[in-house]
Amino acid sequence: MKYKLLAIDVDGTLVGPDGVVTDDVTGAVAAARRAGLAVCLATGRSYVETLPIWRQLHLAAPFEPIVLIGGALVSEPDTGRSLCQRAMPRDLACQFDEALAAAGHCAMAIVDAWRYGLDYYLTDGADRDQADRRWFSQMNVKVRRVGRLADEADLLEPLRISTVVEPDEGRRLAAALAERFNGLLNIHSIFAPNYGVTIVEAFAAGTDKFAAVRYIAQGGLIPPSQIAAVGDDVNDLTMIRGAGLGAAMPNSPAEVAAAARHLADRGLAAFIRDLLAGRFDGDR
Repeated sequence: MKYKLLAIDVDGTLVGPDGVVTDDVTGAVAAARRAGLAVCLATGRSYVETLPIWRQLHLAAPFEPIVLIGGALVSEPDTGRSLCQRAMPRDLACQFDEALAAAGHCAMAIVDAWRYGLDYYLTDGADRDQADRRWFSQMNVKVRRVGRLADEADLLEPLRISTVVEPDEGRRLAAALAERFNGLLNIHSIFAPNYGVTIVEAFAAGTDKFAAVRYIAQGGLIPPSQIAAVGDDVNDLTMIRGAGLGAAMPNSPAEVAAAARHLADRGLAAFIRDLLAGRFDGDR
């Protein structure tokens, strides 16, 4: 088998809206690891959100690290210990918070809970109650409610800042913010199926899932040409484009499907079995 590491997106790829990993997928992942293929999850979720999904795989030690928060954090799945992170500089975090406030939105700034014992800052905004209801009410996290991020003298540098928006507003707001912070922050809008909401989110420049996957691969001396990756949304584009084999799920947006070398139209389990059978070994 040509490939040595498989990176799997979570929502829309490993699980559907019900958050359940099917027995078929669990069996395929187990077979992959028995065959010597390292398997890591690469998700926009935080550690506390990802752990119940990871546990459903019933993996045996040793465990590969997991990519969290869209690539801003790499952690040990069994302990939660942070291995690598890319945080936003304080001044840019405060500027982005102010831009969201000017647009009428509160900011949800996630930090490294393993290091600091705090999950989120939530700033003032006309929609703060909505964010509480639509986001934090579904999570077991520690939230510090503040006025503005700039008011926090000891502000912990955020790994991501996001805000909950209506679906038709997401792309417009993300485009406006991306133009304003061009080259300084990585900004996009994405649908979060586990919460049923659209969010606009910002990361430090250069932060993405594939950069984090490559960090994991370096530990095993695995080059990008021997990495396979599968996902279904815009935050998977870097790993779909950068991996030796990038695959898209059949529910992917057109731009994601177009970037992939393979469409996993028979589902994730079938794609993994084809990978193990060497079906893609001759691809260039």
